[in-house]
Amino acid sequence: MKRHAKLLSFLALPLLAAAARADETADFSRYQVIMDRKPFGVAPPVPVAPPPPLTAEQSFARTLRLSGMWQRGDGSVRVAIIDANGNRNLYLSVGEMEEGIELVSVDQQSEEAVLRKGTEMAVLKISSGEVQPLTQEQQQQRLTQDQAQRMSYAERRKERERQRQQPPPPPPEPVYTGAELEKHLQEYQMEVIRQGLPPLPLPLTPEMDAQLVSEGVLPPMQ
Repeated sequence: MKRHAKLLSFLALPLLAAAARADETADFSRYQVIMDRKPFGVAPPVPVAPPPPLTAEQSFARTLRLSGMWQRGDGSVRVAIIDANGNRNLYLSVGEMEEGIELVSVDQQSEEAVLRKGTEMAVLKISSGEVQPLTQEQQQQRLTQDQAQRMSYAERRKERERQRQQPPPPPPEPVYTGAELEKHLQEYQMEVIRQGLPPLPLPLTPEMDAQLVSEGVLPPMQ
């Protein structure tokens, strides 16, 4: 009987030691260097579903109508917008904001304008009166296109301003001067008289007069 008790006590010692170690808090600090290297890679980010696209009835522009657009003297385009909510009119150029509504871009060829309010953007068209809300991807595309258009317009405006500030070109150099000019005028005077046109206020020399008499253009002096 005593032999069996001693055997059970001997077998129970390892189990008690393991249980005592299990109660202690595990320390992985010595493995931190390996863990920092991420040997198993990085977990992929959890994809976030984009919000569902807005409908025309949900858009901030549902009460807006694009009624006209015109180009000003400086090349910029201005649009007129009617807001049925309150029966008011908005007049905006690109980059301007009124009542929290900003004009992002204008396309005169397709007669449409892109408006933004907060984080929402929508396209308004003159011909159909359609309101088209834009998704996040479409908004980014429109903003990229608008930035390129603004740069192009700014470059054209800068070039016009540069040309305006340049001094006027100098007058052209005269073709004839001095004796050459006098000879040219005499020859021109002879041709004018031959054609019966009013002569220049330039007196005829005796040689010129004799030449015209010999040609029968002028009568001989009495």
